Amino acid sequence: MFSAIFSLLGLSFSLNTSVGRPLSLVTALTSTGLLAVSTVLLLSGPASPEANAPALAAAFLMVLRALGVVLLPPRGDISGVPQAGCSVLLAFLAAGAWWWIFDRAQAPVALASALLLSWPQLIDGINAFADKVFHKAALAAGARDIAPGTFTKVAQARDILIDKAAVMSGPNLMVTNVMAFNNEPKTLLAVAASAEAGSSHPVALALRELASQWQVALKMPDRFEPTPGLGVVALLGGQTVVIGTTDLLKRLKIDSFTADAIARSLEADGKTVLRVAVGGRVVGVLGLEGTLRQDAGVAGMALRREGLVPWLFSGDNPNTRSALAGMLGLELTGDPKPGETAQEAACRCFPDTAPLVLTLSQDRMALELRQGAAPDTDGPINSPGDGIMPLAVSNTDDIGAFPALKALAMRRNLLAVHARRVLSGLWLCAGLCGASAVLPLSAAPIVFGVCLAVLWTFARFSVADTLRRNA
Repeated sequence: MFSAIFSLLGLSFSLNTSVGRPLSLVTALTSTGLLAVSTVLLLSGPASPEANAPALAAAFLMVLRALGVVLLPPRGDISGVPQAGCSVLLAFLAAGAWWWIFDRAQAPVALASALLLSWPQLIDGINAFADKVFHKAALAAGARDIAPGTFTKVAQARDILIDKAAVMSGPNLMVTNVMAFNNEPKTLLAVAASAEAGSSHPVALALRELASQWQVALKMPDRFEPTPGLGVVALLGGQTVVIGTTDLLKRLKIDSFTADAIARSLEADGKTVLRVAVGGRVVGVLGLEGTLRQDAGVAGMALRREGLVPWLFSGDNPNTRSALAGMLGLELTGDPKPGETAQEAACRCFPDTAPLVLTLSQDRMALELRQGAAPDTDGPINSPGDGIMPLAVSNTDDIGAFPALKALAMRRNLLAVHARRVLSGLWLCAGLCGASAVLPLSAAPIVFGVCLAVLWTFARFSVADTLRRNA
């Protein structure tokens, strides 16, 4: 009865999530088996203290499991089921050895002691202490709003897709070139800025800003049709005005050979080049550029040092993207699709993995680290990593927070490996001592406390130098 009550307590903390459910179910099943063993022993012969040992072990098993789930909420890095299976095997071997070689009456005690003392109570929550101190270190490095499970996802990632907007010093663009073929530059600017007069796109803002500086009068277009990723089509003064990429002009069957030849030199400098066509004929070229962050290239190298391959996502033409990637030391993905977002590009370019995606927030006030959807993902809606909630956020001038986050995540993984080995060794030694009657059942809480102390020590000292460095 005592064991059953605490079984419900333990399951109430872990069955509501898929992370802690496997080990809790196995623990409950094992406890039920131990209670059945005690029942069979009590019904098959005269009552003896040895017959009560499995029931007592079942009570301890669930009490400690409930306590472990409360103190160290499961993190999902490891289920603990294989280790639990090894514990059950050890218990049966111990019981068999006592039954066939030593004292048969002590076989239930050996079974119960070996199982209880070797049970991996804390293994699926092994990173709980680490998460607390590593979270503090990540905050010191500039990251904030760190979602649950971020360290695991970041540690597992091998690629990161960086949106061009995330490496610009601001959302504003600047018009650097106004090249008219047959008219004055002011006339070309007036046509382009008027066609974009009702738009809030950064290109439209840059055109209107220059028009204001040149004191060019603007008109409102009669019709305005944006084409995401390609440009705009507007009706101005009875004529169709097209402002956009060469792909948009090809789609509308407008010859842009002359403009393309002029645009290549501008694109080689990393500028965004737009063609302007009026009445089905190209009349000029516009060159725009933004200011790259001073630390953008450094952040790319830092990400590489931490084992991430940084890729550039940009809706510009291939020449501009190639120039930007060369400036920043980033890899190039395939040509983006019209209107495609960085999140969609990550899913398309990395279909077999779940890469990280670094983008600018919608309000352009923060940098957001997200995760591309992994194949065959059945995660809950609005969970971290589904593309809706970011894994972590930083200020726009703290792009270096993300290489630091990757470094912390990798160190946390290394901590988990070492802690798992140490704890597995402790549980094995304790189980063998219980099987040989060196340690009694009452030693289980002591072993549990020692394991907690080991995890706390690992977590504190593994991140201590990082905390000092960021202080």
